[in-house]
Amino acid sequence: MYDVKELTVKAGKKIKLTFANTDVMPHNLLVTKPGKADAVMNAAIVMGAAGFEKGFIPAGDDVLHHTKLLDMNKEETLEFTLPAAGDYPFVCSFPGHGIIMRGVLRAK
Repeated sequence: MYDVKELTVKAGKKIKLTFANTDVMPHNLLVTKPGKADAVMNAAIVMGAAGFEKGFIPAGDDVLHHTKLLDMNKEETLEFTLPAAGDYPFVCSFPGHGIIMRGVLRAK
């Protein structure tokens, strides 16, 4: 699970978000459009073994921002802006992980 499951941010302001993987399994962090986390997770699952080549990041515009698939003790920092107020889910798209590895960025 992510250690932080909810963050409140300002819409239109730059966000700096660091994801550090401390688990032995590979993980990533994808910020999706509101209401699209489950669709993104399902699209990652159908990638099958080919997903490793693409970091289990599905093509399409439902994924707004993402890290790479990170191995243990690796981290990546994202810098981005959420354009409008709303709830932007974040999820690990490695197959099966997104069921419990999820949270929300609440842009106000």
